[in-house]
Amino acid sequence: MNNIVTILVVGFFTGILTIYILTGKIELNGLLVCFLSAGIVALGFLAGYLIKKVRKK
Repeated sequence: MNNIVTILVVGFFTGILTIYILTGKIELNGLLVCFLSAGIVALGFLAGYLIKKVRKK
């Protein structure tokens, strides 16, 4: 579980850093994009976890 949280946090901050490098500033739209991308990755982890859980039964 800690590994998943670490991946999400690092991905979020990498997105913020990338937006800052490309535009030179951090805006609300950039933060929303980073939150949404972290959420999509979290949903992918959740789907993988649920598939593994169903296959074990």
